[in-house]
Amino acid sequence: MAKKNITNILTVSIIIVAGIILVFWITAGSTTKNIANQPIANDGIISRKGLHLHPKLDIYIKGKLQTIPDDVGLGAVHKPIHTHNTDHIIHLEFSGLVTLDDTRLQEFFKIWDKQFSSNCIFDNCNGPSGTVKMFVNGQPNNEFEKYPMKADDKIEIRYD
Repeated sequence: MAKKNITNILTVSIIIVAGIILVFWITAGSTTKNIANQPIANDGIISRKGLHLHPKLDIYIKGKLQTIPDDVGLGAVHKPIHTHNTDHIIHLEFSGLVTLDDTRLQEFFKIWDKQFSSNCIFDNCNGPSGTVKMFVNGQPNNEFEKYPMKADDKIEIRYD
């Protein structure tokens, strides 16, 4: 009888310890994967409840409007920055925490896998053939790839 009680106590103890370990493992995993729980400087946060913006992007190379393909950033995994069709509208559709860096123009070019900076647009770089210039809402803008896109922006990149 005493052996049976010891066995029962050991079994219950093992189950309790395993349960505690499981709770800690699940809790640790969920907090490291949830970016909304991670500390970020308040000045870098745009929203904690998502964002839905639609800036327009026109790119001209030597005066010719370039096509921005449909479904950039859409596929098996949908990126929060994407296009739906060739209307030059960039969709920023974030859920949860959104930082200023998330909305920078360079993020769209990374997803599109195209080069863009103050020196180059696609394969066209500053030099004797032309210079990269950027305008936002009709005004010259020197932020280039660092520009944080905003609702209804009209962004124009030119290489002339």
